[in-house]
Amino acid sequence: MFDSDKLYRPSDPAMRAIATEGTLAVWRCKGQGPAFFKIGCRVAYRGADLNAWLDARRVEPAAA
Repeated sequence: MFDSDKLYRPSDPAMRAIATEGTLAVWRCKGQGPAFFKIGCRVAYRGADLNAWLDARRVEPAAA
């Protein structure tokens, strides 16, 4: 998981656990993906938001 207090840039290697830089850019344009901050022309993702976004996509396999 991501450090909740840290800001992550799309180019940060840890972000590849979610998607490529290009995919993140497409998601931002479409209003999809994890919440982000727009600071001037820079983009940053808060670790807590990334963790929440991942948790929301957790799939619990059905019991056999």
